[in-house]
Amino acid sequence: MEKNLAPSLRRRDVLLAIAGSTLFVPAFSGQASPRIPPERWVSAHGGDVEDFGLGWIGSGKLGGNAATGFRGHAVLQHPLRPESVLFLPRRPGKTALEIDLSTGAVLQRIDSEQDRHFFGHGCFSSDGSTLFTTEAEISAGLGRITVRDSRTYALLDEWSSFGIGPHDMAALPDGKTLVVANGGILTRPESGRKALNLPTMRSSLCYLDASSGMLIDEFFVDEPKASIRHLDVATDGTVAFAIQVQRGAAGHNRLVPLIGAHRPGSALELFSEPEAITLRLNDYVGSVAIANESGLAGYASPRGNIVVFFDLSSGTLAGYHQLRDVCGIAVSAAHRAFVISNSFGEMRELDWSTLRERREKRLRLPQIRWDNHLLITSAKHTAHKHTV
Repeated sequence: MEKNLAPSLRRRDVLLAIAGSTLFVPAFSGQASPRIPPERWVSAHGGDVEDFGLGWIGSGKLGGNAATGFRGHAVLQHPLRPESVLFLPRRPGKTALEIDLSTGAVLQRIDSEQDRHFFGHGCFSSDGSTLFTTEAEISAGLGRITVRDSRTYALLDEWSSFGIGPHDMAALPDGKTLVVANGGILTRPESGRKALNLPTMRSSLCYLDASSGMLIDEFFVDEPKASIRHLDVATDGTVAFAIQVQRGAAGHNRLVPLIGAHRPGSALELFSEPEAITLRLNDYVGSVAIANESGLAGYASPRGNIVVFFDLSSGTLAGYHQLRDVCGIAVSAAHRAFVISNSFGEMRELDWSTLRERREKRLRLPQIRWDNHLLITSAKHTAHKHTV
């Protein structure tokens, strides 16, 4: 991999830089570039209930905004209505919204069933007809996968997630299988984000039959206090996954690998080298994205103020990029780039092969606080009624 690293990103330089007590994080300077991407870059945003919403940039204007009144988490592009996205709430939210990016209008509201709440993620079936969301059965504390018609959002079925606290999920390229990250942590709406089962928590990566919900296989990491939370799937079926550690309950100070990959039929592979990278991630990786064309996966750590990139075929470090409170990461086909975002309104592009940043294309919207996840959609129209 050394020959593919940008000069500033060679492994020796990574280790030397990260071994120090701090990493230099370049400050954003200058005004936002007037360049607008041809696709839309979409994310939940906001710091409090008064400005929570869905924001996006692109399609000929510097953005659009739809007020939601609650904090969002992941955003999904609707496969049958390309102008629409599904805005999923941060747990333990009970309402999701379908929003038209061409107008900013809320088209439909999706409420969780009684004794259920959303976990902030979901995916559509390969033919676009079905929506799957990760949810909780509140009274029993069990993970559920809820199945809805993607046009009407009528409830079709509900399955076990075969774990507690299902968070991210995705459909595999075979069109027959779902992969679910069960975080293993029990929470309840009345106690907020407090973990209620730390002594017994057990995280898993589960594969389910997409037509029946039957468990196909499940995998576990060795560290019992490691919670698999986020994932992305490559075109060959490789699953890149990210971990968050409940350090206070771990009872030790050993480094725990936080990033890895899995190929169906094999064991989980954790990327533990170099140790300086694992240390810098500070027990927390918050988002994952795969660039299939380069074979690289990016893992964003807001606590570490860094995105690290690994070659999925070899499990070796390809490079890193520093940005304060970075979490959102997605892949732009139009720009052949990883795009990253943070809570200070910044967005940056990194070439998906060399990982060099295109500094002249930095964007900053100081009034926007981008949230955890970033979606990049194709844009067919240019009309936006609401600007950010």
